[in-house]
Amino acid sequence: MRLFLTGLVSILALAACTAESTAPPQPPSVTSDLKVTLAHVIDAEFPWGLAFLPNGDLLFTEKEGGLKYTAGGEGVASSVAGMPPAITDGQAGYFGIALDPGFETNRLVYVAYAQGTKTDNGTAVIRARLSDDHSALEDVTQIFRADSRGTTAHFGGRLQFANDGTLFISLGEGFAYKEEAQNLRITHGKIIRINTDGSIPSDNPFADGTNGKPEIWSYGHRNIQGLYYDKESGTLYETEHGPKGGDEFNIAKAGANYGWPKITYGINYDGTVITDKTAMEGMEQPLTYWVPSIAPSGLTRLTSDVYPGWKGDFFTGGMNGPAGMELVRIHLEDGKVTERENLFEGEYPIRDVVQGPDGHLYIATKDTDGIFRVDVAAE
Repeated sequence: MRLFLTGLVSILALAACTAESTAPPQPPSVTSDLKVTLAHVIDAEFPWGLAFLPNGDLLFTEKEGGLKYTAGGEGVASSVAGMPPAITDGQAGYFGIALDPGFETNRLVYVAYAQGTKTDNGTAVIRARLSDDHSALEDVTQIFRADSRGTTAHFGGRLQFANDGTLFISLGEGFAYKEEAQNLRITHGKIIRINTDGSIPSDNPFADGTNGKPEIWSYGHRNIQGLYYDKESGTLYETEHGPKGGDEFNIAKAGANYGWPKITYGINYDGTVITDKTAMEGMEQPLTYWVPSIAPSGLTRLTSDVYPGWKGDFFTGGMNGPAGMELVRIHLEDGKVTERENLFEGEYPIRDVVQGPDGHLYIATKDTDGIFRVDVAAE
């Protein structure tokens, strides 16, 4: 597929950045020959996480509305009873959803949500059986609860299963607790890895508890709202919000430190400097980053042939921020980002993106616009 270079993404350096920065080269912004459109498939209010059943039915969460089900992945959604109550103030609510690797036989689903009160809350994860008629959750069990915070911001809340059956959970740092992202004795600003019963895998990087909490996989994160596990390579990828600028796309490695707030390509919302460093020894650099921000949310990798030339590319939603309201296609070659393409610019703020069993991409918009299928445009 022929690509036309439409311009280079500028590397916007902060005035306070030092010469020690080892920023990854920013890739060119491209426009492809392939044209795509959005087809509305489901009405939804503040949808958050999407999970397709093997037969093409869809489960999705709404920030305030709990868990919903739609037969065939389009049409009218019905409520699924049995979800525990969530706080929905601020950024709190119902978050990510994942199907158990053995769903076809055990019908188990996992949902993250904000548990507690406005002044004492944290991201929790439940495991439950989806009833045969899809109307309710049965045998609901809480398998994880993050350490408490006193804010209703930056919860993380994405879920992904690894090939070995362990579950990854992304956790934000609560905004007001950003320094705790570096503290290995608290779960703020971390990726967590647990077994499906809530126990700790023996090969976690801090499993013995000597140098950190046993459930921690990686740390130094701000607010991860995109999480994708690549089954072919066994690699965990994430996208996370920076402050004003500095959104990141990373490979999340065991025991690795992603730097927040010691290093960042962003600044405070009021324009003041958080740190004069964009790199430090022992801290990971992103595969790519965004200045200005797009507030990336949702992350998937295309494995189908539905969109010619895009197989293997990553897709993340741009939720808001000065450069948000778009779907971003990210192309990797030899582990490096070589292209970024902004699709549907200015149309909708996008909260989640997944690939359905039919090979199409589906997006959940952040507000009340609903859920859409990405179609190849007719010539």
